[in-house]
Amino acid sequence: MSHPFLSRSGKNRAWRDATHYYTVTMILMGVSIIVAALSQIGDQTEKVDALFFSSQRELAEVMYTEEELANWEAIPQAEIKQRNDQIDAILAHPARDLQKGQVWRAVTPIFLHFGILHIVFNMMWLWDFGRVLETRFRSLRFLALVLFTAILSNTAQAFISGTNFGGMSGVNYGLFGFLLARSKLHPDPGFILNRQTVFTLLIWLVVCFTGALGPVANTAHLVGFLIGGLLGIINALQGGAWALLKRKQQFRSALRKSDQALHRCVTCSRTEHDDSDLEFYVHPTDGNEYCRDHLPM
Repeated sequence: MSHPFLSRSGKNRAWRDATHYYTVTMILMGVSIIVAALSQIGDQTEKVDALFFSSQRELAEVMYTEEELANWEAIPQAEIKQRNDQIDAILAHPARDLQKGQVWRAVTPIFLHFGILHIVFNMMWLWDFGRVLETRFRSLRFLALVLFTAILSNTAQAFISGTNFGGMSGVNYGLFGFLLARSKLHPDPGFILNRQTVFTLLIWLVVCFTGALGPVANTAHLVGFLIGGLLGIINALQGGAWALLKRKQQFRSALRKSDQALHRCVTCSRTEHDDSDLEFYVHPTDGNEYCRDHLPM
C-alpha cells in the first residue's frame, strides 16, 4: 500500500533509502516471497526440496501412504520391518546431505514457509528488526549475524525434531535477542525495544512450546533467541557495558549512603531513590530534568 503523504519524489527517495540501507533485509524478504510462490506457501514442497535441511524426497519414498495405512494388515511383516529400518536410518542422520557437500542447506530452511500467516508475520518482524540492525551495523555485519543465527538454530532444530521444518522465525528471534540484550546493557544502544514488542515475543515463545499452535520449530526459536542474546551481550561488553555496570554499582553504593536525591523528574517527580536504574536527562530546550519515560521528544 502506498504512503498517502509521499510525493512521487518522496516515494523514489524512500525506495532508494530502502535499497541502500536495508539491502540484506530486502533480499531476505524477496527470496522468502519467491520461495513461497514456488512452493505455493508449502503446498508443493517438492519444488523447493533443495532448501530443506535435508532432502524430504528420500523419506517420502519410504513413508506409508494413506491407502497403505488403511490396509495395514495386508502389508507383509518383512516389508514393514524393512521400511521401518529405512525410515529410522534416514531420521537418524539429519546432516546426511550436508555431509555430501550441500552446505547451503544449513541456511536455506529460513526461506521455507507453510502458510500465509507464517510468512506474513515472519516478514513483518524481519522488516522491523532488520531495518534497525542493518542501518546500525551495515549490511555485511548484519548478514553475518543472520547467517550465524540461521546455521545454529536450523542445526539444533534438525537434530532435535527432524529436518521437515522451515521459517525465518529462528533468525527473527536471534535478531530480537540481540536487540534486547544490547538495548539493556550497551551504554549507547542507539535503539530501545518497546515493552509491548518484548512482551509479545516472549509470550509467543512460551505459547508455542505448549503445542497449542500445532507443530512449530520451537528449538530454532529458542536457540536463535539465546544465540542472539549472547551476541548482543558480547557486543554490549565491547561497547563499554562492563564499565557502565561498575559505575551503576558505585552509584547504588553512594545512594545507600545518602538521603538526598540528586535527580528528580519534573513530570512524575520520581528520583533515583524510587528506582536506582532510572535514567535522567536534561532537555536542551527548557533545561529541565526528566526521567527516561517522560523525556519530551
